Amino acid sequence: MRSFFATLFIVMGTTAAFCQVRTLRWDDGMCAYSGTYNSAKVSDTRLRNTLKLIEPGSFGIDTEATAWQFKDIDKLSLSALEQEYNAKSAELKGLDIVKTPYFETFRQNKLKELELVYRLSKSTIQAYRDPVHLREYVEAQACNKPYADPLIDGGDELLASWRKVNEDSRSKNADPERLKRLFDQQYNSPDRMKYAQIEVMMFGWWNCANALIPRINYDDKPLNEFKKLFIRVRTRCEEP
Repeated sequence: MRSFFATLFIVMGTTAAFCQVRTLRWDDGMCAYSGTYNSAKVSDTRLRNTLKLIEPGSFGIDTEATAWQFKDIDKLSLSALEQEYNAKSAELKGLDIVKTPYFETFRQNKLKELELVYRLSKSTIQAYRDPVHLREYVEAQACNKPYADPLIDGGDELLASWRKVNEDSRSKNADPERLKRLFDQQYNSPDRMKYAQIEVMMFGWWNCANALIPRINYDDKPLNEFKKLFIRVRTRCEEP
């Protein structure tokens, strides 16, 4: 009998040693979460890195690629874009996350999204000085005829594209008459080609090409997969 209890004690002690329950707390601005996990199976660092991976907006490109005014073109920095992309791409590739097929696929999709935004940003920045660079971004063929080609050809083609872009903006604006007055003023200005380039580049080309980039879908799936890594997750949300 004594040997039985001794054996039982050893087994229980070994089990306790292998099951080290810890808690990770996080929030998403709307809800607060408290997850308990077995630290013998998954580390705090990997959980936090995985949470960072699935956080909306993480590893996005922040360097400006478009100009609101002609004078802002000189502020666009290709070197800043390169530096940001290289740093975030390297961090994302080397991020020590929980190794599951779902999160590895999520990482690869995130890397692809990051690369496409970088390449679009690079071509757009370069195109302010030489619009031919727009053709280097081949993932937005549908945007070439209405926007890229007029920006490259200039002249009446660009002015016609500008008018169309402005009319589209007016249809979605709360004060379309104000936009029309501003357009008429700029159209009759000696700098009308500059105004045309600025508006077609941002509200035409950029909006069109950017919308075609396959984006990560931040629905409930990433969070639900993350919750599966825990023994139990308690959730507390603010009342609407």
